[in-house]
Amino acid sequence: MDRKEQILEIATELIQTRGYSAFSYQDLSDRLGITKASIHHHFPSKAELGLAVAERYFADVTSALGEVKRASDDPWEQLDGYVGQILSIIKTRDRICAAGAVHSEFNVVPESMRDEMCRLAKHIIAWITDVLESGRRAGVMDFPGDPKAEAALIFAAAQGAMQFGRAHGAVKARQILQQIKESLRAK
Repeated sequence: MDRKEQILEIATELIQTRGYSAFSYQDLSDRLGITKASIHHHFPSKAELGLAVAERYFADVTSALGEVKRASDDPWEQLDGYVGQILSIIKTRDRICAAGAVHSEFNVVPESMRDEMCRLAKHIIAWITDVLESGRRAGVMDFPGDPKAEAALIFAAAQGAMQFGRAHGAVKARQILQQIKESLRAK
């Protein structure tokens, strides 16, 4: 991994564990054993670093969700793939989704970073909407109302589950995610 990628990797981790506002270039410098000037060489400002993290995170998440879709046409397996992505983030109590972390600091992060994470949220909601529509058409999923509204509810609940899991453990987060799935089962 090249230095720029290492910086992005550690910055993403710090956003997921501390939040955007609570880390500095000094934290990156300490973790990587390099000077702050070296970090500024790649990312002249924290805002530019934040945007790069958001763009990279968008690419990673959309790629992972694309792989889930390609792996199966079954809506339940696709939903399980989404839940699996969340569970991989919360395998320890200290991380949450970077988009969720940015959303929790919405008023203090750079606008470009906010916009990119909002774009990611819209993409995920559209992805979940497609899964729900497929499940409803196949008669294996049932829910009241509009699939897009249900997808937004699932996304918000998943983000909340990660926050809740951070404070109360991954088991609680898994229970919430399981309950989401149970609420969609066709009766």
